[in-house]
Amino acid sequence: MRYYQKRMELFFIISALFFPLKINAKENNSVLTSYSSPQHQVAQIGQQLYRALQQQQWKKAEELLLNYQQLPLHETLLIDYAKALLAQTKGDFLQAEFYYQQQLKQKADFIPAQTGLIQLYFHLREYKKAQQQLNQLSNVVDLSKNITQSIEFYKVKLASYFQGQRFYQFSFFYNNNINHAPDLAEQIVSQSTQSKMTLRGAKPIASTGLTHYFSFYQPFIIHSHHTFSSYAYARYIDYHSHRSANFFALYTQLGYRYQKPQYQWLITPYYEIKKAQTQYEYQAWGSETKISYLINKNQTINLSFDYKIKKYQEELNNLNSQRLSYSANHDYYFNNKIHLVNQLNYQLGRKKNTLLNYQQYGIKTGVYYPLSVNWHISFFLQYQFKHFNNYNPLLKKRRKDNSFVFTTNIKNKSPFVLGFYPAIELRYTRRLSNVDWLYQYQQHEVLFKLEKQF
Repeated sequence: MRYYQKRMELFFIISALFFPLKINAKENNSVLTSYSSPQHQVAQIGQQLYRALQQQQWKKAEELLLNYQQLPLHETLLIDYAKALLAQTKGDFLQAEFYYQQQLKQKADFIPAQTGLIQLYFHLREYKKAQQQLNQLSNVVDLSKNITQSIEFYKVKLASYFQGQRFYQFSFFYNNNINHAPDLAEQIVSQSTQSKMTLRGAKPIASTGLTHYFSFYQPFIIHSHHTFSSYAYARYIDYHSHRSANFFALYTQLGYRYQKPQYQWLITPYYEIKKAQTQYEYQAWGSETKISYLINKNQTINLSFDYKIKKYQEELNNLNSQRLSYSANHDYYFNNKIHLVNQLNYQLGRKKNTLLNYQQYGIKTGVYYPLSVNWHISFFLQYQFKHFNNYNPLLKKRRKDNSFVFTTNIKNKSPFVLGFYPAIELRYTRRLSNVDWLYQYQQHEVLFKLEKQF
Protein backbone atom coordinates (compact mmCIF):
# COMPACT_ATOMS: atom_id res chain seq x y z
CA MET A 1 0.00 0.00 0.00
CA ARG A 2 2.89 2.33 0.77
CA TYR A 3 4.23 1.76 -2.77
CA TYR A 4 0.99 2.93 -4.38
CA GLN A 5 0.77 5.92 -2.04
CA LYS A 6 4.21 7.12 -3.12
CA ARG A 7 3.38 6.43 -6.75
CA MET A 8 0.19 8.49 -6.58
CA GLU A 9 1.90 11.37 -4.74
CA LEU A 10 4.66 11.53 -7.35
CA PHE A 11 2.00 11.62 -10.04
CA PHE A 12 0.39 14.62 -8.29
CA ILE A 13 3.62 16.57 -7.94
CA ILE A 14 4.79 16.13 -11.53
CA SER A 15 1.42 17.18 -12.94
CA ALA A 16 0.75 19.96 -10.37
CA LEU A 17 -2.28 22.16 -10.41
CA PHE A 18 -0.69 24.98 -12.35
CA PHE A 19 -0.17 22.75 -15.39
CA PRO A 20 -3.15 20.44 -15.89
CA LEU A 21 -2.36 17.10 -17.44
CA LYS A 22 -3.39 16.70 -21.10
CA ILE A 23 -4.25 13.17 -22.19
CA ASN A 24 -5.51 12.26 -25.63
CA ALA A 25 -5.94 8.52 -25.20
CA LYS A 26 -9.53 7.34 -24.83
CA GLU A 27 -10.60 5.64 -21.62
CA ASN A 28 -11.86 2.11 -21.83
CA ASN A 29 -14.19 1.10 -19.04
CA SER A 30 -13.07 -2.48 -19.34
CA VAL A 31 -9.84 -1.66 -17.50
CA LEU A 32 -11.83 -1.36 -14.31
CA THR A 33 -12.20 -5.13 -14.22
CA SER A 34 -9.12 -6.21 -16.15
CA TYR A 35 -6.95 -6.69 -13.07
CA SER A 36 -7.60 -9.32 -10.51
CA SER A 37 -5.27 -7.71 -7.93
CA PRO A 38 -7.08 -5.27 -5.57
CA GLN A 39 -3.96 -3.05 -5.43
CA HIS A 40 -3.87 -2.75 -9.23
CA GLN A 41 -7.58 -2.02 -9.35
CA VAL A 42 -7.24 0.78 -6.78
CA ALA A 43 -4.27 2.31 -8.62
CA GLN A 44 -6.03 2.13 -11.98
CA ILE A 45 -9.26 3.74 -10.79
CA GLY A 46 -7.25 6.34 -8.88
CA GLN A 47 -5.36 7.34 -12.01
CA GLN A 48 -8.60 7.57 -14.00
CA LEU A 49 -10.12 9.73 -11.28
CA TYR A 50 -7.14 12.09 -11.31
CA ARG A 51 -7.23 12.35 -15.11
CA ALA A 52 -10.96 13.16 -15.06
CA LEU A 53 -10.31 15.92 -12.53
CA GLN A 54 -7.49 17.44 -14.59
CA GLN A 55 -9.59 17.32 -17.75
CA GLN A 56 -12.49 18.95 -15.84
CA GLN A 57 -14.82 16.05 -16.56
CA TRP A 58 -16.70 16.67 -13.35
CA LYS A 59 -19.59 14.25 -13.84
CA LYS A 60 -17.23 11.41 -14.67
CA ALA A 61 -15.03 12.37 -11.71
CA GLU A 62 -18.00 12.16 -9.34
CA GLU A 63 -18.85 8.67 -10.58
CA LEU A 64 -15.25 7.47 -10.27
CA LEU A 65 -14.94 9.02 -6.81
CA LEU A 66 -18.03 7.15 -5.65
CA ASN A 67 -16.50 3.85 -6.80
CA TYR A 68 -12.99 4.65 -5.59
CA GLN A 69 -13.84 5.58 -2.01
CA GLN A 70 -15.70 2.27 -1.56
CA LEU A 71 -12.53 0.27 -2.25
CA PRO A 72 -10.76 -0.89 0.93
CA LEU A 73 -7.25 0.16 -0.19
CA HIS A 74 -8.10 3.69 -1.41
CA GLU A 75 -5.85 6.71 -0.81
CA THR A 76 -7.41 9.30 1.51
CA LEU A 77 -5.28 12.07 -0.04
CA LEU A 78 -6.79 11.46 -3.47
CA ILE A 79 -10.33 11.37 -2.08
CA ASP A 80 -9.89 14.67 -0.24
CA TYR A 81 -8.24 16.22 -3.30
CA ALA A 82 -11.16 15.17 -5.51
CA LYS A 83 -13.72 16.44 -3.00
CA ALA A 84 -11.91 19.78 -2.78
CA LEU A 85 -11.93 20.31 -6.56
CA LEU A 86 -15.54 19.19 -6.96
CA ALA A 87 -16.68 21.46 -4.12
CA GLN A 88 -14.78 24.39 -5.63
CA THR A 89 -16.41 23.76 -9.02
CA LYS A 90 -19.87 23.84 -7.42
CA GLY A 91 -19.08 27.12 -5.64
CA ASP A 92 -18.87 25.56 -2.17
CA PHE A 93 -15.63 27.33 -1.28
CA LEU A 94 -15.73 26.64 2.47
CA GLN A 95 -16.03 22.92 1.77
CA ALA A 96 -13.19 23.12 -0.75
CA GLU A 97 -10.94 24.86 1.77
CA PHE A 98 -11.81 22.22 4.39
CA TYR A 99 -10.73 19.33 2.17
CA TYR A 100 -7.52 21.09 1.12
CA GLN A 101 -6.71 21.59 4.80
CA GLN A 102 -7.49 17.93 5.48
CA GLN A 103 -4.84 16.96 2.94
CA LEU A 104 -2.27 19.19 4.63
CA LYS A 105 -3.07 17.64 8.00
CA GLN A 106 -2.18 14.27 6.56
CA LYS A 107 0.93 15.58 4.81
CA ALA A 108 2.02 19.16 5.55
CA ASP A 109 4.18 19.50 2.40
CA PHE A 110 1.62 17.99 0.00
CA ILE A 111 2.08 20.26 -3.03
CA PRO A 112 -1.26 19.73 -4.83
CA ALA A 113 -3.14 20.86 -1.71
CA GLN A 114 -0.91 23.91 -1.30
CA THR A 115 -1.25 25.00 -4.93
CA GLY A 116 -4.99 24.33 -4.78
CA LEU A 117 -5.35 26.58 -1.75
CA ILE A 118 -3.38 29.37 -3.43
CA GLN A 119 -5.68 29.30 -6.44
CA LEU A 120 -8.74 29.14 -4.18
CA TYR A 121 -7.63 32.15 -2.11
CA PHE A 122 -6.95 34.16 -5.26
CA HIS A 123 -10.46 33.43 -6.48
CA LEU A 124 -11.89 34.44 -3.10
CA ARG A 125 -9.71 37.59 -3.04
CA GLU A 126 -8.20 36.35 0.23
CA TYR A 127 -4.82 37.79 -0.69
CA LYS A 128 -3.27 37.64 2.78
CA LYS A 129 -4.09 33.94 3.06
CA ALA A 130 -2.76 33.40 -0.46
CA GLN A 131 0.48 35.12 0.49
CA GLN A 132 0.89 32.97 3.63
CA GLN A 133 0.27 29.78 1.66
CA LEU A 134 2.66 30.90 -1.06
CA ASN A 135 5.38 31.53 1.53
CA GLN A 136 4.89 28.01 2.92
CA LEU A 137 5.16 26.51 -0.56
CA SER A 138 8.34 28.51 -1.22
CA ASN A 139 9.99 26.84 1.78
CA VAL A 140 9.57 23.35 0.30
CA VAL A 141 12.90 22.02 -1.02
CA ASP A 142 13.54 20.26 -4.34
CA LEU A 143 10.58 21.80 -6.15
CA SER A 144 10.27 21.20 -9.88
CA LYS A 145 11.13 23.98 -12.32
CA ASN A 146 7.48 24.38 -13.32
CA ILE A 147 6.35 24.83 -9.71
CA THR A 148 9.18 27.33 -9.05
CA GLN A 149 8.16 29.39 -12.09
CA SER A 150 4.54 29.35 -10.96
CA ILE A 151 5.55 30.55 -7.48
CA GLU A 152 7.38 33.51 -9.01
CA PHE A 153 4.37 34.28 -11.21
CA TYR A 154 1.99 34.40 -8.25
CA LYS A 155 4.45 36.42 -6.15
CA VAL A 156 4.49 39.10 -8.84
CA LYS A 157 0.71 38.98 -9.07
CA LEU A 158 0.35 39.30 -5.28
CA ALA A 159 2.73 42.25 -5.15
CA SER A 160 0.20 44.40 -6.98
CA TYR A 161 -2.26 43.93 -4.08
CA PHE A 162 0.22 44.93 -1.35
CA GLN A 163 2.86 47.16 -2.95
CA GLY A 164 2.57 50.60 -4.48
CA GLN A 165 2.30 50.79 -8.27
CA ARG A 166 3.99 53.66 -10.07
CA PHE A 167 3.54 54.55 -13.73
CA TYR A 168 5.35 57.14 -15.82
CA GLN A 169 4.57 58.10 -19.40
CA PHE A 170 6.47 60.48 -21.64
CA SER A 171 4.91 61.27 -25.01
CA PHE A 172 5.59 63.40 -28.06
CA PHE A 173 2.42 64.42 -29.87
CA TYR A 174 1.05 66.25 -32.87
CA ASN A 175 -2.39 67.91 -32.73
CA ASN A 176 -3.73 69.72 -35.78
CA ASN A 177 -6.47 71.63 -33.91
CA ILE A 178 -5.69 72.30 -30.27
CA ASN A 179 -8.22 75.17 -30.08
CA HIS A 180 -11.16 73.14 -31.54
CA ALA A 181 -11.70 75.68 -34.31
CA PRO A 182 -14.32 74.98 -37.02
CA ASP A 183 -12.37 76.38 -40.00
CA LEU A 184 -15.55 76.86 -42.04
CA ALA A 185 -15.98 79.11 -45.03
CA GLU A 186 -17.27 82.59 -44.33
CA GLN A 187 -21.06 82.64 -43.99
CA ILE A 188 -23.20 85.63 -44.98
CA VAL A 189 -25.74 86.43 -42.30
CA SER A 190 -27.31 89.47 -43.97
CA GLN A 191 -26.49 91.61 -46.97
CA SER A 192 -27.70 94.87 -48.42
CA THR A 193 -26.44 97.45 -50.84
CA GLN A 194 -24.84 99.33 -47.97
CA SER A 195 -23.53 96.58 -45.67
CA LYS A 196 -22.82 92.89 -45.33
CA MET A 197 -22.72 90.86 -42.11
CA THR A 198 -20.76 87.60 -42.09
CA LEU A 199 -19.83 84.89 -39.61
CA ARG A 200 -16.58 82.94 -39.55
CA GLY A 201 -15.07 80.76 -36.85
CA ALA A 202 -11.47 80.80 -35.67
CA LYS A 203 -8.65 79.19 -37.59
CA PRO A 204 -7.31 75.86 -36.24
CA ILE A 205 -3.98 76.02 -34.45
CA ALA A 206 -1.69 73.03 -35.03
CA SER A 207 1.08 72.20 -32.61
CA THR A 208 3.54 69.55 -31.56
CA GLY A 209 4.25 69.08 -27.90
CA LEU A 210 5.39 66.98 -24.98
CA THR A 211 3.34 65.33 -22.24
CA HIS A 212 4.55 64.08 -18.89
CA TYR A 213 2.25 61.83 -16.88
CA PHE A 214 2.98 60.18 -13.52
CA SER A 215 0.61 58.16 -11.35
CA PHE A 216 0.89 56.33 -8.04
CA TYR A 217 -1.42 53.76 -6.48
CA GLN A 218 -1.06 52.26 -2.99
CA PRO A 219 -3.47 49.65 -1.54
CA PHE A 220 -3.88 48.88 2.17
CA ILE A 221 -5.61 45.55 2.82
CA ILE A 222 -7.31 45.94 6.21
CA HIS A 223 -9.11 42.61 6.19
CA SER A 224 -9.85 39.84 3.73
CA HIS A 225 -12.63 41.79 2.02
CA HIS A 226 -11.82 45.39 3.02
CA THR A 227 -9.21 47.51 1.27
CA PHE A 228 -8.32 51.17 1.49
CA SER A 229 -6.28 52.79 -1.26
CA SER A 230 -4.76 56.07 -2.33
CA TYR A 231 -4.27 57.16 -5.91
CA ALA A 232 -2.84 60.30 -7.48
CA TYR A 233 -1.63 61.48 -10.85
CA ALA A 234 0.09 64.57 -12.21
CA ARG A 235 0.02 65.63 -15.86
CA TYR A 236 1.82 68.41 -17.69
CA ILE A 237 1.26 69.35 -21.36
CA ASP A 238 3.63 71.64 -23.24
CA TYR A 239 2.45 72.94 -26.64
CA HIS A 240 5.49 74.08 -28.60
CA SER A 241 3.58 76.39 -30.98
CA HIS A 242 0.97 77.75 -28.58
CA ARG A 243 2.42 77.90 -25.07
CA SER A 244 -0.46 79.94 -23.71
CA ALA A 245 -2.45 76.67 -23.79
CA ASN A 246 0.05 74.82 -21.58
CA PHE A 247 -1.36 73.46 -18.35
CA PHE A 248 -0.64 71.31 -15.32
CA ALA A 249 -3.27 69.03 -13.77
CA LEU A 250 -3.22 67.22 -10.43
CA TYR A 251 -5.71 64.58 -9.29
CA THR A 252 -5.85 62.68 -6.01
CA GLN A 253 -8.34 60.29 -4.43
CA LEU A 254 -8.88 58.01 -1.44
CA GLY A 255 -10.79 54.79 -1.94
CA TYR A 256 -12.53 52.09 0.02
CA ARG A 257 -13.28 48.71 -1.58
CA TYR A 258 -15.41 45.86 -0.30
CA GLN A 259 -14.88 42.75 -2.39
CA LYS A 260 -16.31 39.28 -2.66
CA PRO A 261 -15.62 36.61 -5.30
CA GLN A 262 -18.82 37.48 -7.18
CA TYR A 263 -18.87 41.26 -6.77
CA GLN A 264 -17.07 44.31 -5.42
CA TRP A 265 -18.13 47.77 -4.30
CA LEU A 266 -15.90 50.86 -4.39
CA ILE A 267 -16.33 54.47 -3.25
CA THR A 268 -13.69 57.12 -3.98
CA PRO A 269 -13.88 60.79 -2.94
CA TYR A 270 -11.44 62.87 -5.01
CA TYR A 271 -9.98 66.32 -5.63
CA GLU A 272 -8.42 67.81 -8.78
CA ILE A 273 -6.93 71.10 -9.90
CA LYS A 274 -5.97 72.42 -13.33
CA LYS A 275 -3.47 75.24 -13.53
CA ALA A 276 -2.57 77.40 -16.51
CA GLN A 277 0.72 79.31 -16.81
CA THR A 278 -0.16 82.12 -14.40
CA GLN A 279 -2.96 80.82 -12.17
CA TYR A 280 -5.26 77.90 -11.66
CA GLU A 281 -8.13 77.47 -14.10
CA TYR A 282 -10.43 75.48 -11.84
CA GLN A 283 -10.65 73.23 -8.81
CA ALA A 284 -13.00 70.27 -8.54
CA TRP A 285 -14.01 67.72 -5.95
CA GLY A 286 -16.49 64.91 -5.93
CA SER A 287 -17.14 61.25 -5.25
CA GLU A 288 -17.48 58.19 -7.46
CA THR A 289 -19.17 54.90 -6.58
CA LYS A 290 -18.64 51.71 -8.57
CA ILE A 291 -20.22 48.27 -8.39
CA SER A 292 -18.74 45.34 -10.31
CA TYR A 293 -20.53 42.04 -10.70
CA LEU A 294 -18.93 38.90 -12.11
CA ILE A 295 -21.51 37.10 -14.25
CA ASN A 296 -19.12 34.25 -15.06
CA LYS A 297 -15.43 33.83 -15.78
CA ASN A 298 -15.86 35.61 -19.14
CA GLN A 299 -18.29 38.44 -18.36
CA THR A 300 -18.39 41.36 -15.95
CA ILE A 301 -20.90 44.17 -15.43
CA ASN A 302 -19.68 47.50 -14.00
CA LEU A 303 -22.00 50.28 -12.83
CA SER A 304 -20.75 53.69 -11.71
CA PHE A 305 -22.17 56.92 -10.33
CA ASP A 306 -20.13 60.13 -10.16
CA TYR A 307 -21.00 63.51 -8.64
CA LYS A 308 -18.61 66.42 -9.28
CA ILE A 309 -18.47 70.09 -8.33
CA LYS A 310 -16.20 72.34 -10.40
CA LYS A 311 -15.23 75.87 -9.37
CA TYR A 312 -13.39 78.18 -11.78
CA GLN A 313 -11.21 81.19 -11.07
CA GLU A 314 -12.94 84.52 -10.44
CA GLU A 315 -12.88 85.70 -14.06
CA LEU A 316 -14.57 82.47 -15.22
CA ASN A 317 -16.92 81.85 -12.31
CA ASN A 318 -19.86 81.95 -14.73
CA LEU A 319 -18.71 78.43 -15.71
CA ASN A 320 -18.98 77.01 -12.18
CA SER A 321 -20.85 73.74 -12.46
CA GLN A 322 -22.22 70.57 -10.91
CA ARG A 323 -22.23 67.31 -12.84
CA LEU A 324 -23.91 63.93 -12.42
CA SER A 325 -22.62 60.98 -14.43
CA TYR A 326 -23.92 57.43 -14.77
CA SER A 327 -22.37 54.61 -16.77
CA ALA A 328 -22.82 50.89 -17.34
CA ASN A 329 -20.03 48.72 -18.73
CA HIS A 330 -20.12 45.19 -20.04
CA ASP A 331 -16.75 43.43 -20.36
CA TYR A 332 -16.43 40.15 -22.21
CA TYR A 333 -13.21 38.10 -22.21
CA PHE A 334 -12.84 35.53 -24.97
CA ASN A 335 -10.77 32.40 -24.39
CA ASN A 336 -8.06 33.72 -26.72
CA LYS A 337 -7.61 36.73 -24.39
CA ILE A 338 -9.51 39.18 -26.61
CA HIS A 339 -11.32 41.69 -24.41
CA LEU A 340 -14.54 43.30 -25.70
CA VAL A 341 -15.87 46.45 -23.98
CA ASN A 342 -19.29 48.10 -24.35
CA GLN A 343 -20.43 51.15 -22.40
CA LEU A 344 -23.56 53.26 -22.06
CA ASN A 345 -23.31 56.58 -20.24
CA TYR A 346 -25.40 59.58 -19.29
CA GLN A 347 -24.29 62.98 -18.00
CA LEU A 348 -26.27 65.87 -16.56
CA GLY A 349 -24.55 69.25 -16.24
CA ARG A 350 -25.74 72.33 -14.36
CA LYS A 351 -23.79 75.59 -14.65
CA LYS A 352 -24.06 79.01 -13.11
CA ASN A 353 -24.75 80.28 -16.60
CA THR A 354 -28.00 78.37 -17.15
CA LEU A 355 -27.70 78.71 -20.93
CA LEU A 356 -24.94 76.09 -20.64
CA ASN A 357 -27.03 73.49 -18.81
CA TYR A 358 -26.96 70.27 -20.80
CA GLN A 359 -27.70 66.56 -21.00
CA GLN A 360 -25.38 64.14 -22.74
CA TYR A 361 -25.89 60.55 -23.87
CA GLY A 362 -23.08 58.34 -25.03
CA ILE A 363 -22.14 54.89 -26.21
CA LYS A 364 -18.67 53.40 -26.46
CA THR A 365 -17.47 50.11 -27.87
CA GLY A 366 -14.01 48.70 -28.30
CA VAL A 367 -11.75 45.70 -28.28
CA TYR A 368 -8.35 44.88 -26.78
CA TYR A 369 -6.52 42.39 -28.97
CA PRO A 370 -3.27 40.71 -27.86
CA LEU A 371 -1.17 40.05 -30.95
CA SER A 372 1.42 38.17 -28.87
CA VAL A 373 2.75 38.07 -25.33
CA ASN A 374 4.08 41.64 -25.55
CA TRP A 375 2.27 43.20 -28.51
CA HIS A 376 -1.21 44.61 -27.85
CA ILE A 377 -3.59 46.59 -30.02
CA SER A 378 -6.94 48.21 -29.22
CA PHE A 379 -9.69 49.98 -31.16
CA PHE A 380 -12.38 52.20 -29.64
CA LEU A 381 -15.30 54.05 -31.17
CA GLN A 382 -17.29 56.53 -29.09
CA TYR A 383 -20.44 58.47 -29.94
CA GLN A 384 -21.94 61.27 -27.82
CA PHE A 385 -25.09 63.30 -28.27
CA LYS A 386 -25.23 66.51 -26.24
CA HIS A 387 -28.13 68.92 -26.17
CA PHE A 388 -28.48 72.12 -24.17
CA ASN A 389 -31.66 72.63 -22.18
CA ASN A 390 -32.34 76.32 -22.74
CA TYR A 391 -32.93 78.50 -25.74
CA ASN A 392 -29.98 80.79 -26.46
CA PRO A 393 -31.17 84.22 -27.69
CA LEU A 394 -27.70 85.09 -29.01
CA LEU A 395 -27.49 81.92 -31.11
CA LYS A 396 -31.26 82.01 -31.74
CA LYS A 397 -31.58 78.27 -31.11
CA ARG A 398 -30.93 75.50 -28.65
CA ARG A 399 -27.49 74.12 -29.27
CA LYS A 400 -27.09 70.42 -30.16
CA ASP A 401 -23.81 68.56 -30.73
CA ASN A 402 -22.94 65.11 -32.03
CA SER A 403 -19.42 63.83 -31.44
CA PHE A 404 -17.49 60.84 -32.77
CA VAL A 405 -14.12 59.74 -31.41
CA PHE A 406 -12.08 56.91 -32.91
CA THR A 407 -8.95 55.76 -31.07
CA THR A 408 -6.30 53.17 -31.88
CA ASN A 409 -3.52 52.08 -29.53
CA ILE A 410 -0.56 49.86 -30.39
CA LYS A 411 1.74 48.84 -27.56
CA ASN A 412 4.81 46.64 -27.18
CA LYS A 413 5.37 45.81 -23.51
CA SER A 414 8.87 44.52 -24.08
CA PRO A 415 11.23 47.07 -22.41
CA PHE A 416 13.98 48.29 -24.70
CA VAL A 417 15.69 51.11 -22.77
CA LEU A 418 15.84 51.74 -19.00
CA GLY A 419 12.70 49.64 -18.52
CA PHE A 420 10.59 51.79 -20.89
CA TYR A 421 8.42 50.23 -23.58
CA PRO A 422 6.96 52.01 -26.66
CA ALA A 423 3.37 52.76 -27.61
CA ILE A 424 1.60 54.77 -30.28
CA GLU A 425 -1.89 56.26 -30.18
CA LEU A 426 -3.92 57.63 -33.08
CA ARG A 427 -7.09 59.61 -32.34
CA TYR A 428 -9.65 61.23 -34.59
CA THR A 429 -12.42 63.49 -33.23
CA ARG A 430 -15.32 64.89 -35.19
CA ARG A 431 -17.99 67.16 -33.70
CA LEU A 432 -21.10 68.17 -35.62
CA SER A 433 -23.15 71.06 -34.25
CA ASN A 434 -26.22 73.03 -35.24
CA VAL A 435 -24.07 76.09 -34.45
CA ASP A 436 -21.44 74.98 -36.92
CA TRP A 437 -19.57 78.28 -37.30
CA LEU A 438 -18.66 78.26 -33.62
CA TYR A 439 -18.67 74.70 -32.22
CA GLN A 440 -18.20 72.29 -35.12
CA TYR A 441 -14.67 70.95 -35.62
CA GLN A 442 -12.49 67.97 -36.44
CA GLN A 443 -9.18 67.02 -34.89
CA HIS A 444 -6.36 64.58 -35.62
CA GLU A 445 -3.88 63.54 -32.93
CA VAL A 446 -0.79 61.34 -33.08
CA LEU A 447 1.05 60.39 -29.88
CA PHE A 448 4.35 58.51 -29.58
CA LYS A 449 4.75 57.28 -26.01
CA LEU A 450 7.36 55.75 -23.74
CA GLU A 451 5.86 54.04 -20.67
CA LYS A 452 7.24 52.40 -17.57
CA GLN A 453 5.63 50.65 -14.62
CA PHE A 454 7.66 50.29 -11.44
